[in-house]
Amino acid sequence: MIINDFIKKPKISIIITYHNLGKYIKDCVLSILEQTYENYEIIIVNDFSDIENSKILDEIQNDKIKKISLNENKGQLIAFLEGLKISSGEFICMIDADDILLPNHLKALLCAHLNTNHALISCACGEINEFGEVTSLNYINNPIKKKNNISKNEIEDIFNTKETFNIKPVKEAFGLWGWNPSSSAMFRKEALEILKFYPNKEFWKTGADKVIFSLLHLIGGSANIDYIGFLYRHHDNNASSTGVSTGNKRHLSESYIKKLISWNKQLRLDSYKMLIKNKKEIIEKYNKFYYLKILFKIIFSINIKLCAKAFKTFAHKLINF
Repeated sequence: MIINDFIKKPKISIIITYHNLGKYIKDCVLSILEQTYENYEIIIVNDFSDIENSKILDEIQNDKIKKISLNENKGQLIAFLEGLKISSGEFICMIDADDILLPNHLKALLCAHLNTNHALISCACGEINEFGEVTSLNYINNPIKKKNNISKNEIEDIFNTKETFNIKPVKEAFGLWGWNPSSSAMFRKEALEILKFYPNKEFWKTGADKVIFSLLHLIGGSANIDYIGFLYRHHDNNASSTGVSTGNKRHLSESYIKKLISWNKQLRLDSYKMLIKNKKEIIEKYNKFYYLKILFKIIFSINIKLCAKAFKTFAHKLINF
């Protein structure tokens, strides 16, 4: 008997939360079906899309795909958790229906997970516009910046820019954002169990990655890899639209800054309530020392960057008053 007879490759569950994005969903699913890593399943959660967009989902058929339809628009976080309930993979991806995965996306993230012990791994990304045209392979907000030297391989094939990549642990305080958007990540399923304690899930109609990434980073650590695994699509209906990009600066709109502040306040309040209300269960799952450690991080971490953005917004208001 050879070793491959009794060692299995981990299964990955890919959860797509879907609400009226029929214009892009087929391309997203096709990019997943072309992955070089083959042990995965796709779970599409239809978060009460309209009739036309639901019909588009009916056209997408494959043995790897499972579908769930919700009877009301419950929002991104609840939709993700509904998909998680029927998932069978040891690793979980949360893919936005308008993004495109590059062929080695799953393989790179899984490789990073199997060589670390983090709860969350996030990869780098490029950008496309609403028509699918590539606008950048060096996303402005990538936590790990690409080096300026361009290899011959990058010139020959812009969509497979690396054969090797670096892993960099994230050291941001609780509440700070230190990753790329939703589709960048792969989670350890066991770490996601913390979400069952989280209150006020219905608040997170959008921005669910803020909750999931922050909590997993808090309890199990996270890391970024400088491998471009997917293409983030910019269009008019992005939940986290960041406004115009000029040179190497992305200018956040005032409304989005307000949303970030609101999310951060809600995340801290809900996380604190979660720990207090479920103290016994969480201590049993982890231990008392670990419980106190994460409670301390929630209470005493200060989001300096977000405070600075808030100050700029309010200063702008005063100037134009």
